[in-house]
Amino acid sequence: MSMSESTDNQIPSRWLCPVCKLKLNYLVGSWCCDNQHRFDRAKEGYVNLLLAQHKNSKDPGDNKDMVLARRSFLAEDHYLPLAKQVATLLTEVLGQVREPINVYDAGCGEGYYLAKIKQQLNLAGLSINASASDISKPAIQKAAKKHPDIAYAVASSFNLPVQNTSQDALIQVFAPSSAAEILRILKPQGWWLSVDPAPDHLFALKQQVYDTPQKHQLDNTVPEGFSLVSQTRLSFTMHLTRLEQRQNLLMMTPFYWTISAEKKQLLLDNLNLVNTDFDIKLMQKKPE
Repeated sequence: MSMSESTDNQIPSRWLCPVCKLKLNYLVGSWCCDNQHRFDRAKEGYVNLLLAQHKNSKDPGDNKDMVLARRSFLAEDHYLPLAKQVATLLTEVLGQVREPINVYDAGCGEGYYLAKIKQQLNLAGLSINASASDISKPAIQKAAKKHPDIAYAVASSFNLPVQNTSQDALIQVFAPSSAAEILRILKPQGWWLSVDPAPDHLFALKQQVYDTPQKHQLDNTVPEGFSLVSQTRLSFTMHLTRLEQRQNLLMMTPFYWTISAEKKQLLLDNLNLVNTDFDIKLMQKKPE
């Protein structure tokens, strides 16, 4: 039995059938609901719960090249300070939660942040059941293969295939989301930690792309049903000493598809220092 199979058999069922919204139970090789809707476990260990009518294109989400670029860039831990900050905030609020603690990543990409956060929470002595989803099949394939101790599904963040009030905490890093869906799957007084670009994020890169670059606008709104516990800024400088690093960072952003060939070459030749700037919001689900 592979490691992924044993993990699937040990964790409690957490997925919902995307067809009828009943709980999915794991059988040998597939997940199945009481209405006999069946979803096979892929060889990498994930399950595809994205129905055709929920796709906005044939292959939604990040493509294989973007996923590989982000995986290579993040594997060098350029964004490790962000993962550590998120883990520290979660450790502070989850320390009193009855274990095991269910943590979900909505829009997880290739799985870097959740894996790092789970590792740090474990080091803090917390027992974590981690699961995640992303609309990009190539991203989930890479995530599931690399992190078999985490349960993964291909799914839209606007239609999370997760049981009601089942998660103690949800993280959302640079990913679109549905506040209503997050509210639904969090336990009473559960935690939502979101990370979005702050005004100066990757501004040096923007200056290479646009003639008149615009800074990000902070979104200070708090969705209905949540209370804002903290809002912090995290900034640090990345040193990009190799061409490959600059290429991968560019491919991680939407700018890759709009930059001219001339500006792209200038960026790849000259972008050695880039400042990050993150807006980190910690919110708690209000008591019902």
